[in-house]
Amino acid sequence: MWDAFMYMLEHSYVSLAGAMLLLMAAIIFVPPKLSRKKRVIIGILHVSAHLAAALVLMLLLELGVETCIRHRLLATSGYHTLYQWYRTVESEHFPDPTGLRARIEQWTFGLYPACIKYLMSAFDVPEVMAVTRSNICKKGVLSLSRGGAAIYYASVFLYFWVFSTPVVSLVFGSYLYICINWLHIHFDEAFSSLRIANYKSFTRFHINRDGDLEVFTLAVDKVPKEWKLDPDWDGEQPKQLSHLRKFPSKWSAATPQQDPLATVRIVDHFVIQQTGKPDLETRTGPVTH
Repeated sequence: MWDAFMYMLEHSYVSLAGAMLLLMAAIIFVPPKLSRKKRVIIGILHVSAHLAAALVLMLLLELGVETCIRHRLLATSGYHTLYQWYRTVESEHFPDPTGLRARIEQWTFGLYPACIKYLMSAFDVPEVMAVTRSNICKKGVLSLSRGGAAIYYASVFLYFWVFSTPVVSLVFGSYLYICINWLHIHFDEAFSSLRIANYKSFTRFHINRDGDLEVFTLAVDKVPKEWKLDPDWDGEQPKQLSHLRKFPSKWSAATPQQDPLATVRIVDHFVIQQTGKPDLETRTGPVTH
């Protein structure tokens, strides 16, 4: 597998450029609080896992196509197998004794059957993959035209996308799991990926009389899922500022035990001392009492 990986990077500039861009993105994605060496190592390991998974999936896809070809399930009669089957069924079950289809083909300058043929080829993606792969194995990849190569790569990409989506999610989820449990990074990304509605927190600031900044972090472990209108909210003066009201919110939890006003708690509190306090005596004169 290593030889196949190196061959891919050496002979495909697109794959090499994609791998380098992915590596740069993975290194940048690592939080900057770690050293540069650790960020590079983590990025390389992360990208290596993605590339190894992509290569294994590609080999499995090729193995599946080759198995179908050997059992004569695909690549039996060219690119237009589905169209040939359609014409056979059409002639058997929908005969045309008046020659209407032939006249329509003549009137449309051959567009009528051609459109159906190529539309069916577009939907018969496995057959296109198998026939093109057989031609590549017999004549080499250089025998393909640019259009044929583009069609082949697009066909492979459709199936590869379906197979790779859950695998990429697994690799990235494992990366976040390892990072938060052993490396203690990516807590925000991992928590948001879990989509947990509970354990919410917010920060409030307060400047006290001495000019120092107090920071309070308040948290709620259980967030209510059902809310109701608070009848006490309408009883207060409507023009009163919200922070001065006893019932500042129009809504309250349907279950009193889950009301945030009863469950909120301070999880962190610290004070940032003011630096360079102004000398009031020199600016306004001595203060007398």
